[in-house]
Amino acid sequence: MTAAQNTALSRNTPRTFLYLAAGLAAFSAVAYELLLASYATFLMGASIFQYSLVISLMMASMGLGAYVTKYVSRSSGQVFFLIELLLCWIAIIALPLLYYIFAKQWMPQIFILTFVVLIGAFVGMEIPLLNAIFPSAKELSRILFFDYVGGFLGGMAFPLLLLPSMGFFRVSALLAAMNAVIALYFLITFRLKRKGWALLAVASVLSVLIASIYFAQSENIRLAMESSLFQIRH
Repeated sequence: MTAAQNTALSRNTPRTFLYLAAGLAAFSAVAYELLLASYATFLMGASIFQYSLVISLMMASMGLGAYVTKYVSRSSGQVFFLIELLLCWIAIIALPLLYYIFAKQWMPQIFILTFVVLIGAFVGMEIPLLNAIFPSAKELSRILFFDYVGGFLGGMAFPLLLLPSMGFFRVSALLAAMNAVIALYFLITFRLKRKGWALLAVASVLSVLIASIYFAQSENIRLAMESSLFQIRH
């Protein structure tokens, strides 16, 4: 994507998409943060240090991700799209994999912190990339407003609604679906016709479908893993 193409996209892209994407990205970011912190204490003990370590490391990783975006100059839209797909797939595999690693005692804390760094870095790139599409102080202030509101809603929804009604696996599946939908809508909104984007379009549709299947089957996956790994009979 050239600088001229990126500018054209900036003029044609609906502002409402950027604000919606910023709000949803922040909602899922805070939910990811609380999900991983809660999951870490669930697997390895309800420790204040454990919880604080996950939250603090994720915040630092978000700062790292934001810093890395300064090297993204000509393809901010494409990078944002790819990050949403990567977050979707990480959310799909992270919790079942961590459950298995914990059962096998393969240094679960190292793996949890690795996922924290990966998710945090990708999340930290989202807002700078969205702002790069509309590089102005006015748009940045609006994007940050929706970012903070989305973060507040995510922080409230996770303990009050999401975790009590869905459990860990379904929450991760829901967040994966959110990132996949953002990627798909982003692709449709930009209407890019370059080579390779058809493949990415297929990938985004598959991500939505697989995240939806994971959401529908997440409880069965959890029960099967508990039966196999811990001999828990339900």
